[in-house]
Formats: sequence, C-alpha cells, structure tokens
Amino acid sequence: MCGITGIISDSNINLLLYESLFHLQHRGQSSTGFTIINNNNNIISTKEFEFKKIKNMNNLEGNIGIGHVRYKTSGNLSINEIQPFIIDNIALCHNGNISNYEKLYNEYKDYIEINSKSDSELFLKIFNYELNILNCKILNDSLIVNTIKKISDKCNGAYSIIIMIKNYGLICFKDPYGIRPLIYGKRNNSYVISSESCSIKNIDFDLIGDIKGGEIIIFKNDISISKYIYSIKIQKPCLFEWIYIARDDSIINNVSVYESRLKMGEYLAKKIKFEINIDDIDFIIPIPDTSRPSALKISEILNIPYREGIIKNRYIGRTFIMDNQNDRKKNLKRKLNVIEKYISNKNIILVDDSIVRGNTIKHIINLLYKNNVKNITVVSCAPIIRYQNFYGIDIPTKNELISNNMSLNEIEKKLNIKKIIYLSIEEICKSITDLNANIKDFELSVFNGKYIN
Repeated sequence: MCGITGIISDSNINLLLYESLFHLQHRGQSSTGFTIINNNNNIISTKEFEFKKIKNMNNLEGNIGIGHVRYKTSGNLSINEIQPFIIDNIALCHNGNISNYEKLYNEYKDYIEINSKSDSELFLKIFNYELNILNCKILNDSLIVNTIKKISDKCNGAYSIIIMIKNYGLICFKDPYGIRPLIYGKRNNSYVISSESCSIKNIDFDLIGDIKGGEIIIFKNDISISKYIYSIKIQKPCLFEWIYIARDDSIINNVSVYESRLKMGEYLAKKIKFEINIDDIDFIIPIPDTSRPSALKISEILNIPYREGIIKNRYIGRTFIMDNQNDRKKNLKRKLNVIEKYISNKNIILVDDSIVRGNTIKHIINLLYKNNVKNITVVSCAPIIRYQNFYGIDIPTKNELISNNMSLNEIEKKLNIKKIIYLSIEEICKSITDLNANIKDFELSVFNGKYIN
C-alpha cells in the first residue's frame, strides 16, 4: 500500500515528479523519497520522513527519476529504509510485500549485503547480483527480462516495481497476479508510471492503461518503449484498492474507484431493505472520507436523508496506515467529531468502508452515544475481515481483528449497536465486475483465508 511514481522525458522532470507523488500521499505517510539522474549523469536523492519536509527539488534537475511514499507493513522506520534504494547505477521503488523474505535472504545472504529489513532493498540487491553474475558488458532488454523472471519465480507476495538504471531507462513490472496497481500515461515525449491514475491525470498526462501482472515495460532513455511478458497467470487485483486504499478519482483496471463505491452502496441498500425496517431510520451518515459515495447511493435508493454527521479534522492522516496502535488511538481522538443536531435522539445508519481492528468504529460509536444517539445500525462496504494479509496491507495477525472468532451477534454486542450488515464476498466482487466484466478474479485472502502463494 505504498505509492510509487516514475517519469522519463526529454526535458527536466523534477517538479513534475514531485507533483505526481504529491497525489499519492494517501497511500503512505511514513516516509518520502525522490531519486533522479541529474544533468551531470549522477544519481542524486532527497529523502524525509514527512512529505512536507521535502526540500531541494529545484536542485534535482534531470530527465528521469522515481519517487516513493511509504506505508510501513514490515521493516523499521529509519533513514536506511526510506526508498528509493540505490546500488551502483541502479535505483528501485516498490509497492507491495514479499512474503517469503527470510527464505530469499537466506538464499542470497552470502552474496549480498543488506543494510535494512526492507524487502525492497532485498529485491534490488538480488536484481543487481543476478545481473552482475551474467558478466555481460552490454546491458540489454533480454538480460533484464530474464533476471526479473528468475527472481519472480522465487518471490511470493505482491510487488509493483519501478527500477531506474543509469544510461538505460525505467523498467516497470508487477508480480504475475497483478495484485497491486501500476498505471502509465504519456504527454508529448514524456511517460509517467504510477500507483494510481490520479497522480497521472493531475499532472496533465493522458492515461494509457494498467501494466498487467507478469508484464514488463521498459522505457528507454531515447523515450522508446518495449513490452514483454514474463509470466501468464489469472489476474487477481486486490479488492482493498477499491474499498479503501485508492483515491476516489482514480481508475484501476479500467474501473472508476468512485463508481465502484457507488455500486457498493447500491448492493448495501438492497441488503438494508431486506434486513431492517427502514421507516425507522432518520439519517444515513458516512464515516469520512472513503465511505461517502456508498452512503450517498444508499440514501438515494432508500430515500433516507444523507447527512455529514461526523466531521473529520483534515490535518490528521489516515489512521489505518499509522505505524502502531498507540498512534492510531491517539489520533482518533483528534481526528473525528460529530454534529449533535443530526445525532441526538436519532436512529441512524452509519456507513463504513471496512471494519478491520474496530478502533475507529468503536471510537465513533462512543462519540455518538455521548451525543445521545438513539439507535445505530452499522453497514460495511467490505465483507467480514477474518484473516491476516501478506500482500501489503497492515494486517499481520488474525488476533488484532475485531471479527476474529466472533459471530455477528457478538460483534453487535461488542460495538453496542442494534445491527451490523456486511457486503458478502460475491456482492463486493460484483461491485467491480459490474463495471468491468473482464476482471475474473480478485485477491480475497483477508475475507476467505485463501492465499495465492
């Protein structure tokens, strides 16, 4: 759930690169880094723990570069783990999680030196090692493709990667199943590659489309491109991109994130009609921000007024992607408040995008009761989350999940609410496939416990 971007052009790209990554901050707030090959053909970087502290971008003039915002799911928070990583004439940024890190590390530890616990650094060092042992004087596409295929055959997990090689170009690829997004666009003699289309469109590039799982696209220094397939698998994009991670104005796998969230609201409205007496409900209230489109659609279908009864402090980041439980709990108190007029003595439907640990929903419910809410029905766009994740979402164990080994009645009692309604796995999948029937499968492990590898 990190954000990555890369730009190659026949002119200076440093400020464009900054703007592109600026639009991916919702994907990670732990650190930010930029690496550019400057006009003197030197690899230079600027890195900070906070995006707003990034400086010296004006000094990073060059026509090729990559950037990264981090959401920590593994490793440490240290300067050594801020991406992009660099070795010799190669730099790399990575979104995802390589789940068999220890196995790979043990295989290569006698041949490479690792300075962090980052799976991204490990991938870069292995890539560099495998290229070097070929002992070829002239680098070419075939060597790069064969190296990626060799490493991919050993890697488990999710990875979308941009590699920058001095005097060569940008190499962009995804794991064979295409779990995490990677999208590219063009403007004149420039290409941009990014985790989301919002960071392409907002710098006035034309969207071309998604890089597919098992596909490699090489953008050369002469601004030519080459495409290769190193693996053919059924594509399994992560559903959480549409549920929570991606920004509303992004398009992933030719599916508008906003439209998919409206569809989730449509399917939720049908379930709500079936499961409760809607004549008793006063307001539909979203938990900002991600659930707003779904709440609007529920309000429209059920003809129940929509109200912004919960207000978010815009200066507090997304608590789900904070680094630990203490920070999440502390910032929840700062982040949300309610408007009593729409709460006091009211029966409400509270719409959430997903219920993971339960910290946010429990805090909000307590706030609602302090403001004399009458009854609360909670609806979740995501199905029940019961399992850990190995593909870049921060759910390392089942034990932290509110739904772990609990029935719906037990969850309702724990949250002190009248009713809880979840979309089913089938319904959430249809919220996407209704908009693009070419998507045949998804990465669903947090919902069904079935892992790809």
